Amino acid sequence: MKLRKEIYRTAMYLRLSKGDLDVDGLDKSESNSITNQRMIVENFLEKNPDLKLVDTYVDDGFTGTNFDRPEMKRMMADVDAGKIDCIVVKDLSRFGRERIETGTYIAKTFKAKGIRFIAINDHYDTLTADGSETHIVMPIKALTNDNFSRDISTKVRSSQEIKREKGEFIGAFAPYGYKKSADNKNLLVPDDYAAKIVASIFADKLEGMSANAIAQRLNDEGVLSPLEYKKKQGQKFTTGFKSGRKALWSSQTVIRILKDEVYAGVLAQGKRARVSYKVRKEIRRPKDEWIRIEDTHKAIVSRETFDSVQLMMDRDTIKAPDGGISLFAGMLFCGDCGKSMVRRVDSRNRERSAHYICSNYNRNKECSRHSICEDDLKEAVEAFLRDHIDKLANARKMSQSIDFLEIGFEAAAEHDKDIVKLKEELLRCSTLKSSLYQDLKEGIINENQFNRYREEYTNREMALQEAIEEQERVIRDIYDGKIASGVQLEEIQGEMNISGLSRTALVTFIDRILVFEGMKLEIVTKYDAVIDKVVRINDGINYGWKEAV
Repeated sequence: MKLRKEIYRTAMYLRLSKGDLDVDGLDKSESNSITNQRMIVENFLEKNPDLKLVDTYVDDGFTGTNFDRPEMKRMMADVDAGKIDCIVVKDLSRFGRERIETGTYIAKTFKAKGIRFIAINDHYDTLTADGSETHIVMPIKALTNDNFSRDISTKVRSSQEIKREKGEFIGAFAPYGYKKSADNKNLLVPDDYAAKIVASIFADKLEGMSANAIAQRLNDEGVLSPLEYKKKQGQKFTTGFKSGRKALWSSQTVIRILKDEVYAGVLAQGKRARVSYKVRKEIRRPKDEWIRIEDTHKAIVSRETFDSVQLMMDRDTIKAPDGGISLFAGMLFCGDCGKSMVRRVDSRNRERSAHYICSNYNRNKECSRHSICEDDLKEAVEAFLRDHIDKLANARKMSQSIDFLEIGFEAAAEHDKDIVKLKEELLRCSTLKSSLYQDLKEGIINENQFNRYREEYTNREMALQEAIEEQERVIRDIYDGKIASGVQLEEIQGEMNISGLSRTALVTFIDRILVFEGMKLEIVTKYDAVIDKVVRINDGINYGWKEAV
């Protein structure tokens, strides 16, 4: 029989976590609020004069699935110091929701330390509980709480998944360059100051600056890093990229910004997931499992700018010998071996002249020189680019003048020559695939051939369908007014008229430049498909698509 003490030095333990919120995460459950728990325990203590309150321990915002809580630790330290010998909670779930560890505390730890444990609403008191309550009833209650925690975790994850799929931002902190809307915490809106910094970072990269050079420029100008800026805004934000007392801009920070689609108006969420509801550790999810929604908020940079930057980040932009960035850095490739071209400066004459040669030849002589003078290259590319920009400007004007009420997207796609050919090929492929089973039955092919041909036709069908969707996307962009919508054609044309070929114009409109022997060039440009489609749609209208439809 357990002996009752005259006075128990009592600890009041209260806990509330995000898991105890309503499923939508807006309001705390009133029955489990800290205030309500305190009131119930205080009322209980008043009715039991042998329980003298020594201290109150409150873990507000901590999960019950593990016991790594600051006030819980402080309470157990006081237990070990002999300051308390009784713990009172509203119910067992306030102490913990993890079945095994909760049971271990009650059945072993508290018993060994001589601690009386009381869960008021569960009508459980270790002083009066018999063996069946301790060994049968309490484990069942702990298991119920464990399952409840699992259910709450599932509901919260499901709610978050729905918000992500609707394109709602659910992060605790807005990305640098944005802030949460005052009217809707799930909507990102540009932060005027930080958005300008982000735009300047992308502009610097288009000009060919390295991430390290961009970071140095920002630090030299005294621009606060994302962490320091958030701290200045009063946000309790931490990051693993901080070093030293004051966090400065680093190349890693710049690269993270340059690679983040959020600045092009895209929300990609669900990149990380908890191992389980009991373990706080997170793992990175595969990219194909992310929830990616376009046009969820106002973009800071255009899609064209973002894509151009991604292209430049994948290529070599080594500084030129004079410390600047070479105009053609990351753009020139050998037309035969495909390796990048390297810039060389001839200092033998009084006038220094630059030229490019194949890097494969330069390193190991496994290719020929493919040499081309930089001045000749500039002249040829500038002339080509002026013509390309003019065509794009004309295509934009042409698309704006087309009467879309007379010929719509569906009709344009139906008459597009590329789509027609692709659909015909898809039909042939599907017909051949469907005939395979009959060929197998008639013994024309064996089972191994059947499986191989079926896989080949299936892959071909998928490739053709993707090609059709890409052609349809180009046409839809025309009808949605997205012909290089983020490119200031007139502004770039004006700049080229004044100062000639610029790095911005080069990376905006040209994908790559292939150099062949004899100084022959092949320039791979962007927007060619759009220009071609606009011309075809316009020609189709002029040749009577309306009547055909």
